[in-house]
Amino acid sequence: MSTTQTNTNSDSIAPTPAHGRVFGTLSYILMWWSALTVIQIFALGQGLLPPIGHLNINQAFMVMVVAGLVFVVMLSLNGRAGLDYGIPFSIQTRTPFGVRGSAIVEFLRALPAIIWYGIGSWIAALAIDGILKTGTGFSPPGSRYAWFLALQVVQTWLAHRGIKTVKAFSVVGSVIIIFVKVYLLIHVLATYGFHVKETWTSTGTWGAPFWEGLTSCIGVLAAVALNISDITRHLERSPRALWLGHLAGVLPPWFFMLFLGMAASLALGIWDPVEAFMQLSPNRFVLFVLLILILVAQMTTNLTINILPPALVFASTLRLSWGRGVILTSVLATLSFPWLLLANSRAFFGFILYYSALFGPILGVMLADYYIVRRGQLDVASLYRTGPDSPYWYHGGFNIAGLLATFIPGVITMIWCLSISWLVGVPAGFVLYLLLRRLPISRPVAATA
Repeated sequence: MSTTQTNTNSDSIAPTPAHGRVFGTLSYILMWWSALTVIQIFALGQGLLPPIGHLNINQAFMVMVVAGLVFVVMLSLNGRAGLDYGIPFSIQTRTPFGVRGSAIVEFLRALPAIIWYGIGSWIAALAIDGILKTGTGFSPPGSRYAWFLALQVVQTWLAHRGIKTVKAFSVVGSVIIIFVKVYLLIHVLATYGFHVKETWTSTGTWGAPFWEGLTSCIGVLAAVALNISDITRHLERSPRALWLGHLAGVLPPWFFMLFLGMAASLALGIWDPVEAFMQLSPNRFVLFVLLILILVAQMTTNLTINILPPALVFASTLRLSWGRGVILTSVLATLSFPWLLLANSRAFFGFILYYSALFGPILGVMLADYYIVRRGQLDVASLYRTGPDSPYWYHGGFNIAGLLATFIPGVITMIWCLSISWLVGVPAGFVLYLLLRRLPISRPVAATA
């Protein structure tokens, strides 16, 4: 027996109607400015240049520009289904992967989001602990863990209130972040700018470190490129708003945080991103400014791109309400022990490279299905039919073509070419899906939509 999702709440997996869209072009841009002003991107910049990384300044800037442009294109292309039809990622994946197969992809997407959520909160907790210790000279044992738990509670409460609260917090947060970033950039360039000249004469490398750096920089937002419909479904229905929102919303904070990380690496030569921020602060006033930046930045990022995907996945697969999905996401993020992953740069970059190996093919499959197979046309009503009479039931609820086109290139790149996993995975998933779906075993039992 088929079931149909009838909930009209904008925080559910039901289609978001045109009159229910909460983001205009400007608020969408501001949301990205706050969401991408995040310490994780700062840490990526730290890992590109010596003494931590192996690239010269030209190669680092090439990585930064190429990755930024890739984001804009992929976010805009894959976000079109959410923009046009108001559907979330969990529903969009039913056409290429099947009603049940989509759950596999959804959980793959949810896992790094949960971990990134934990990392973001842990970074904020370290910042609070370090800054208060510097200001007062005292830090109780285990205080950073107490701050971590307190931040989880606050973020859970904010997310529990729904997408409108997330939007309001992001827009207000972006205004604060803009002023703090301008001040911080002026301070860093005035204090450490002369160090940048040293890398212009570095030979750098165009080998594995360059490609690992490029794949890692793309990979840090590769997960967001998959579930971008979770966000674009709340954007005013305009292709111009979609492309302009990503151009003006993604590129400025992306360039700023990577450049700031590179400048910190050149000036300080340390990996710990929070410690680097602390050393960039000449006085208590700057410490207070950085506290505001880190807190607001990590919380807006978690609310928009880390809590939203898992919560909707749990709503789709476990039939949980939005609120319960948010709570479960927060509990799992708390249990992810993010302090272990952030212990060194190799673990941090390796985490990104490995999940990128699967996310590249998933994105390739989704783009091939939407633009080549469906030609941008979806029957929304049939997408919400979940029984054997669904046109996306395929074989027992699984589309073999989509799953094979994901895992074959994903496993291969993990084993033989991890440093370029995402770059290989996207075209491989795209082409392999179009080839495999022609086989009899991959054709749906029910009529296609």
